[in-house]
Amino acid sequence: MPVDTHDTTAALSQLATDIVDIIKGYEVMEKRADADLRPIAQRLHALHEAHAAELMTVMEEMGGHPEDTGSMMGAVNQAVAAGRDWFDALDHSTLPWILTGEQRLLHSYDAALAAAETRPELQEILLDQRAALEAQIDALRTG
Repeated sequence: MPVDTHDTTAALSQLATDIVDIIKGYEVMEKRADADLRPIAQRLHALHEAHAAELMTVMEEMGGHPEDTGSMMGAVNQAVAAGRDWFDALDHSTLPWILTGEQRLLHSYDAALAAAETRPELQEILLDQRAALEAQIDALRTG
């Protein structure tokens, strides 16, 4: 469902949901990943947890009542991570899948940034979070 790019609360809510959905996949990966992938999953999980907490606080300050349960996509992320472990391996071959999910999250940040264009304090938070995510994506591509 497309996000109303003029509704800051809706865009932030969608971003928070997308982050929670990714967190659910990393929860599975942390438990099942091999020794090489586990630190990557832990690092990304911690980053997304911190970002989600910050967004939830911002949304509450805006008068919203954010949900932190995610969407059906969170269950899909968990199932895909578990399935890869059962039928393949949660190792470095999983990186393209991780990168695809992180790239999708960048698009959610872009939508939230567009909706927050009249709120410089919110833009600063979103830009900082997006930059931190981009740095992690770059590290995965080059590392």
